[in-house]
Formats: sequence, structure tokens, C-alpha cells
Amino acid sequence: MRAAIVVLALAAACRTPPSDPPPAPESGEPRDYPGTLRAPDSMGPDIQWRQRVTAQWGERKESFEAVLSKADAELLLVGLSPMGQPGFVLRYAGVDIEFENRSHRELPFPPRYIVLDVQRTFFPWIPGPPPTEGERSHRVDGEVVHERWSDGRLQQRRFEREDGQPAGAIEISYHGWEDGADAPRRAVLDNGWFGYRLTIETVDQQRLPE
Repeated sequence: MRAAIVVLALAAACRTPPSDPPPAPESGEPRDYPGTLRAPDSMGPDIQWRQRVTAQWGERKESFEAVLSKADAELLLVGLSPMGQPGFVLRYAGVDIEFENRSHRELPFPPRYIVLDVQRTFFPWIPGPPPTEGERSHRVDGEVVHERWSDGRLQQRRFEREDGQPAGAIEISYHGWEDGADAPRRAVLDNGWFGYRLTIETVDQQRLPE
């Protein structure tokens, strides 16, 4: 799918003109989005999902369609234009991010930011089997990840920086789990670091053969 980050990067690829990321407090300089990209082959089963993304930043609201797939050691994200044509194609294989922009609009944020929000929302972060009921936490690469589970399904995930830079948290809630599904019908990411909301509805999903 921003500094309001993925939100604006994805929406801009299909519909909106570029804009500058919010400045850091006091410094006046653009803020980076901290986080470590993870190898795609560590991110669970191979999948292909059709999704509808709604981005909200201040008074702005944009929606678009996207296809997300993870196969073998490659993560692929295709943002679709209103006519159903690829607006951008992003490919990440664990080293460099390959990015092709077919929308004729400059993205305001690096493709790395897009991959970070996809990983934070949909892929496993805490090693070991989760609880059927309850909470768990894990420290990874300068961040603390908290999860809450119920009936064997992830209900909420939260990311906080150990150094408090940026302050606040990224909180993701998950709604509408169905039997056998790898993704919920709806995931909502509230980025308290940069002040945006990303709502992702997974309208079709399947596992790819190994």
C-alpha cells in the first residue's frame, strides 16, 4: 500500500499528486520511518490476496484496489488504477526493492515504506506458537511488538520504539476472521507515529501451491 507512509505512498501511486512528508518536531526535516525489512521467505505461507485499501490522512481520504502476493522468497504488490490497470508494481526479494511506477506520478515516499506497513500488518513477528487466548510481547530490532489473541486468532498488534523515537505506537486491529483464512476480512492500521489510518479489506484470498 504517510510518512504518513504507506497510506499516502500507495494512494498517490493511483490517484493523488505528490506531497511532502510531515516534518519532524522542531527540526523541520522530513522524518524517516524506522523499521527493519524482513526476508519474504520468513513471512509465512505463499499467498495471493485481492484487497481494497482506504487511506485517511487529516481530511483526505483515498481508496484503491491492490493485489498482494508472497511466493517463495518474493513479495509482490500491485496497486491498481480506477480502470483496473497496474498503477505501480513493487517487488521485494529480501535484498533490493524493485519498483515500477506506471501512473506517471512521482511517489512522495520510498517503496521501502510500503513494504514495512505490509509486513507489520500481515506477517508473523513473534517466534513460536501464539496463545489461543491472551497476550504476548517480543523485542525485535529496537521495537517492542505486543499481540492480543482470542479464539486462536490475532485481534490486535502494536509496535512501539524502545527509544521513543518516534513517540506513540502503531496499532493494528483485525476484524472478521473466517475458518481457514490467512487474513481477516478487514485490518485497520492506525499509525500514531505519523498520524494516518489505513483500512485494508481482503476481498479474495488463496494460498499458492508450494
